[in-house]
Parts: sequence; structure tokens; C-alpha cells
Amino acid sequence: MNLFDMPLEELKNYKPDLTKESNFEEFWEKTIEESKDQPLDAKLNSVDYPVEQVRVYDVFFDGFKNSRIYGRYVLPKEASKDNKVPVIVMYHGYNWNNVVISNVLSFSLMGYGVLLVDVRGQDIKSPDHNNYDNGGAAGWMTKGILNPDNYYYRYVYMDCVRAVEFVSKREEIDSDKIAVEGGSQGGGLAIAAGALSDKVKAVMADIPYLCHFRRAVELYEGSPYSEIYHYFKLHDSLHQTEEQVYKTLSYFDGMNLAARIKADVLMSVGLEDTVCPPSTGFALYNHLDTNKEIKVYPEYGHGGFNQQGEEKIVFLKKRFG
Repeated sequence: MNLFDMPLEELKNYKPDLTKESNFEEFWEKTIEESKDQPLDAKLNSVDYPVEQVRVYDVFFDGFKNSRIYGRYVLPKEASKDNKVPVIVMYHGYNWNNVVISNVLSFSLMGYGVLLVDVRGQDIKSPDHNNYDNGGAAGWMTKGILNPDNYYYRYVYMDCVRAVEFVSKREEIDSDKIAVEGGSQGGGLAIAAGALSDKVKAVMADIPYLCHFRRAVELYEGSPYSEIYHYFKLHDSLHQTEEQVYKTLSYFDGMNLAARIKADVLMSVGLEDTVCPPSTGFALYNHLDTNKEIKVYPEYGHGGFNQQGEEKIVFLKKRFG
């Protein structure tokens, strides 16, 4: 093993102080209420797909405040009002997408529905129409970063919650059996959805991004955290806004959101991960106060451990049948 971060025994006990502002809960409760007041206006269009055991739809719904969000909805053929099925809402990695239906057919075989959600601004069919107060580095990490109310991930997190709202209202879905899943950015979004929606009953977060921001920026090697570093290096060389940047990020930090999660959680980390350092994942995990488990892959970096797919099947089977 090429040790990049702390030894495993130290990671197991790594629980840094939270960085929550005094109005952290108020901020999120207000945001949740704002989202609830906004209709979803969801539309489904049937899609031809060669696997006859599933039904596939393109889905569009209104994201938080100002953008239309796209997803693909995959249902077992037998799912209906009289035969409700569990569902998994899946979020994708940074600057990636979730359009490949074959990746989720194992869950279809289990009798589960899946909603694959595209993140605003990171996919052609999910544009970001929000106006941000400040410019910043390339990418999305510094959009609106001087104001929590205007920060990019406030909108993304609530888009993810609204995706959960969409499936919870579907007549063919068992609303007591909703899971969220993702890796990297998607893992961070699964954590956020689990923290901000009381409808989520299971969270599967692999190599989660958006956790323990200060340490992540200090240790990054080629990850999107470099956008924050770049912002400091070129746009804030006197560190005049650094305190405000980290104050904003504290509202979106997975370890600060952890205490809100009541669902069961399955996580994974790779000990050679230089994109989402393992200490940032353990900072989140060790602040979770729920039924939880973490799978550690010592010889792996940012993903690639296929065994985790098997772990998810076992995890879901125990909870949803």
C-alpha cells in the first residue's frame, strides 16, 4: 500500500471538530421549506429500450428555484400501483453523467426502480440558470462561494432532495423504501440528500466528495478541490475572503450534515485516494450517529473497487428485501 494519508488506525478515530455556524440548522430548515413551496412540475417521456424486462423514461422536473433538471427513470416491468417497488435515486461524479442504463440493471433484477439524476450545469439536459454574485475559478466549486444563500451547491443539494420528492410521489414506488446512492461528488450528494430529506431510508456513499473542506484543499492532488486552491492563489492572494469562503463551505460540508442523517448508511474509502483523501471520508463517517458501516480498500485510490457493488446489493437486500 502506498500510504497517502493517515494510517488506518488513526483514521478510525479521526473526528475533527465540526465547523457549523450558529444558524446552520436554521439555514437548512429555511431552504427546505422554500423547496417544499415550489411545485415539481414533473414530466415523463417513454424511451425505447431493448431490455424488455424494464420500462425506461426521460424525466424532467423543476430544480430548486430556477433550473429544469433531467434524469432517466428505470422501472421493473411489473412495477405498478398494485405492486409498489423500492427505488434508488443515483447521483453522479463531478463533471460526469448518469445516462448509461445498463449500469443499473442489477437493481432492476432485484425488483427496484432507479432514478438517474443529472446535476445542474454538468450535463447538456440539466442547465444551470442561476445567477451568481461572484466569478471564480474554472468549474463549479467557487460559484457564489462568498454567500451561502447564493452558493452553487445550495441549489444542487436541493435539486437532489427534489429528485427524492419526485419518486416519493410516484404511485408505483414504495415510499418507505427509498435509497440514495453515488460515488465521489455523487457520494457527497447522497449524504446531502440523506441529511436534508426525511424520506430517505438508506444512503450508499462511495469515496464521498464535499467533506472536511479545509483538509481536502490542503491535501488535494488533481481533484476539483484545486478550484478552491486556485481561487485563493490567483484571486485572493492576500486571503481577504478566505474566512468567508470556508464559512460558506461549512454549510455544505458532509461532516456538518452527518448528524441530520437518520437513515442507514453504507460508505467506502480507498486508502490511496488522492482526490477525496480518506481522512475526509472518515471525518464524515465518524460524525454519523446512525446505523452505519464503512468498507475500506487499502490498495485502491479514487474508486475501482468493484466489490463495493456486491456490498450494496447485500446492504439493500437486508433493508428492503
